[in-house]
Amino acid sequence: MSELATNSVPKDPTINFAIGPNCPVRCDGCYNFFGNTALSGELVTAAEVIDFAGAAQVEGVTQATLSGGDPLFHPEIVPLAQGLNGLGLKVKLDTVGTAFLGDARIVYKGKGTAKGVAVADIAQSVDYVNIPLDGACQTTVANFRRGRSSLFDETVAVAGLLREAGVSFGFNTVANTSNLDELPAIRDIAEEVGATEWQVFEYDPNGPNPTTKKPKLKLAPGQFDEATRNLVSTSGNLKVVCKSLATRTGAYFLVDDSGHAWKPAGEGLRQVFGHITRERDLVMGALGRHITELQQSAA
Repeated sequence: MSELATNSVPKDPTINFAIGPNCPVRCDGCYNFFGNTALSGELVTAAEVIDFAGAAQVEGVTQATLSGGDPLFHPEIVPLAQGLNGLGLKVKLDTVGTAFLGDARIVYKGKGTAKGVAVADIAQSVDYVNIPLDGACQTTVANFRRGRSSLFDETVAVAGLLREAGVSFGFNTVANTSNLDELPAIRDIAEEVGATEWQVFEYDPNGPNPTTKKPKLKLAPGQFDEATRNLVSTSGNLKVVCKSLATRTGAYFLVDDSGHAWKPAGEGLRQVFGHITRERDLVMGALGRHITELQQSAA
């Protein structure tokens, strides 16, 4: 089955908890505003996230996405996922997945090593895991995600661990000028390793993290739609979802690793609403407006 996204409104009202303080790769397309807790401290705690998620659930939120940086690098990721699952929320995990293979070197936003996380420790607490695959070989993967010389092989290995553990998983691909011709090959890999969904995102050059590659990676108007128009599953077992920049505008409400809630506000900018614990009323007001805007755009 295949779905070409024409509407950015999530099926389930979602909060994206970008609670990973650092990452095992440095991506030229990183969209995340880090709270820089690797340097300043005050990393948001599992208790804070779970408490806020419970309040957000009352407002209509039904899904929590854990992202980063890499959420597996949060020292409380296991109890954090368990707590969100215990609320009855649908829990999705967006991760590079390196920590599933063992202790992982920190490449971006910090130094040192993050402890490995066993798939079995988190399998019962998450409904779905998304991992990135931005090329059909290490060379094209390295055009976008730097810092790990064997990331392609690691990604395939992570997919195998998830499959063996019975965890539903999918791939995320950021379509850019360096991998546009490889999209069919990436789809074939996703089908071969047992992914149930493949999301293809148009490269966003408006992220806050600096890179000289932005002009080179950016697609021309209409190029994404043309490249993904006939990008369907060959087996019928893979859901293919293609999301252009236009369809994603305004869709996300995020919380960073310092506990501050925010939404994107243009090129390299964000609108910060406040801290989910210390400024709860301000954040809840912003969340309510966000949900209303989504509902109105879906009508």
